[in-house]
Amino acid sequence: MQSYRFVQMDVFTDKVFTGNSLAVFPEAEEISSDDMMRIAREMNLSETVFVLHPGAGQLEVLRRLRIFTPVREIPFAGHPIVGTWNALAREGVVPPPEGGTGWQRIFHEVGIGVLPVEVEFRDGQPVQVVMTQGAFQILDEIEDADEQAEVARALGMAREDLDESLPIQVITTGLPCMAVPVRSLADLRDCRVNAALLADIYTRHGAGGCHAFTRETLEVGASRAHARFFAPADNIPEDPATGSACGALGAYLVHHGALTLEPENDRYKFVIEQGDFIHRPSRINLNVKGQTGRVEEVKVGGPSVLVARGEVMF
Repeated sequence: MQSYRFVQMDVFTDKVFTGNSLAVFPEAEEISSDDMMRIAREMNLSETVFVLHPGAGQLEVLRRLRIFTPVREIPFAGHPIVGTWNALAREGVVPPPEGGTGWQRIFHEVGIGVLPVEVEFRDGQPVQVVMTQGAFQILDEIEDADEQAEVARALGMAREDLDESLPIQVITTGLPCMAVPVRSLADLRDCRVNAALLADIYTRHGAGGCHAFTRETLEVGASRAHARFFAPADNIPEDPATGSACGALGAYLVHHGALTLEPENDRYKFVIEQGDFIHRPSRINLNVKGQTGRVEEVKVGGPSVLVARGEVMF
């Protein structure tokens, strides 16, 4: 019988039983790809991460991450990266800076390449992980009125419930998603997803999920959008916190000049809310460098908390 250690984190939150759950296998060298898929299916969380040593010659890379949904391996994701590096920092893979308080910058490898990660420590403990995402791209746009109405119907809405001042687009900073602007927080709260229809629409356009959002928020202050992410094709009815999609959405909002916010040194810093309507409130911190029509860099960050430790045996 084989035994593999894992930790379970709640990500984009500082309170247990909120945020987005994540399983991390810190020592996954002996786990085959087939067994990784079997384990991820057994864990049945939005994502499960397997941590590996970097390949030969990659001296700057501290670890390589493989990320699985319950259905497939994906090249990139947000909450798995933020949660994994919080977990690894707790285990000493990322040492705290001298004095125990401050930032450490490392590089890791995921399916889209080598990217930097920054870990903030306080009194020797990790309190926040900030990931740099890939380049922002707009891959597709749904402009046809009938197809827009179909998108609304898949979300249990009328076409009039969509925010027509912004486009429905497939966007990415590493993992494509379909951004759907919704007029009000009440409309977003009350949506009733037709999973089969929604999956058909977003997969047809090359996306891995639907990120419906509104610029109305539950909280005042730093919040600038409230979002819900649906990925039924990956057996994820609704994701409580989606870092990859929120990174792309943050870039989309900057690209379209849709923020009521003044930049600081060409950087927009704000929060996207997610998960509240499924009782897993999450807060994703955005740091987007750029201006209308030109996004240069996207960073996503937040805290994580340790919830459980265990072993998988088979």
